[in-house]
Amino acid sequence: MTIHLKEQLKKLRRERGGTQEDLAAHLGVTVQAVSKWERGEGYPDINLLPAIASFYNVTIDDLLGVGQMEKEKKIKEYRERSIELSLEGKTEERVKLWREAKKEFPNDLSVIEWLMTVLGIADCKENADEIIEYGQRILEESTDSNLRSGAIQSLCFAYYSAKGDAESAIKYADMATVYGLTKNELMRHILEGDKAVEWCQSNIQELVDLIGLNALTMCWKGEYDPKDTIRAYRFVIDLFDLLYPDGNAGAYHERYANYYEQMAHEYKTLGDEAEMFRCLEKAAEHAIRDDTPEDGFYTAFMVNKVVMDKSGAKNYQENRSGLLLKQLQGKAYDPWRNDKRLLRIMERLRSVAVM
Repeated sequence: MTIHLKEQLKKLRRERGGTQEDLAAHLGVTVQAVSKWERGEGYPDINLLPAIASFYNVTIDDLLGVGQMEKEKKIKEYRERSIELSLEGKTEERVKLWREAKKEFPNDLSVIEWLMTVLGIADCKENADEIIEYGQRILEESTDSNLRSGAIQSLCFAYYSAKGDAESAIKYADMATVYGLTKNELMRHILEGDKAVEWCQSNIQELVDLIGLNALTMCWKGEYDPKDTIRAYRFVIDLFDLLYPDGNAGAYHERYANYYEQMAHEYKTLGDEAEMFRCLEKAAEHAIRDDTPEDGFYTAFMVNKVVMDKSGAKNYQENRSGLLLKQLQGKAYDPWRNDKRLLRIMERLRSVAVM
């Protein structure tokens, strides 16, 4: 009772209507007594609990927050299972899981946000209307910054990528916080000592990744020829080499593998076999390292306070080596099907590939 009663009293008054005076009159106590309960400065007599619960039409367990604790425990179990399915690339199973969660907790906005997110991962275009419905509901009902940020992101992608409605996407993008006013930037000013260093290093890591992703978007959306595209990929790889000079890139080996694979494609277009195979070898090297992760901290100077985390979400069942192997088995590389260089790379990947 001492943990959740004051929060529940305030929450129920807001949700169910009525005033402190109304509850006081119902119980035959003073308004000052009800006010103290809500401030946590005192507690009602145990004999009053049934009358308070009756006034708000809830159970005593709900009044004391027991129901809320059970709910939070169950939602935590949903989250943990969702992460497990994500690591296995089982996106449809995640959608089914969060639909079950929403059926059980239809008005919990955190559950709705999870469902909205996995619907976007599964098929943003097919699920666009549902994503938009959930995103707009979160923005209307929630003041939680994390929930609102997730809703804004999902709404932007649903309108732009699925609906082709750039105007609406821009409207929601304008609601997002600019770089300089993010939690990441504000916390570096507030924290001290090793906590501050760790936070700054994590920021640097994320910013380098964001720079890379922006450079790639330039290539996808701009009119770049293969040579200029290679320059952009080289720029991104140089950034990562600067941040991870010792080669210990942790979860970012996946980025490396993707960048080198894309560079190989551009060199193939230019007819430069030597560079194509050099990039494919590097892609395979990083894919294998991504699929055989190490534990502990990053070891390069600029990130040596950051713990390596390999728990990212994906919407495919293959590991990174498996994805690259599938690409190399495709028609695009048929001209080199019997080339010893290609066979050697594919053999390396098969040792760890999950298909």
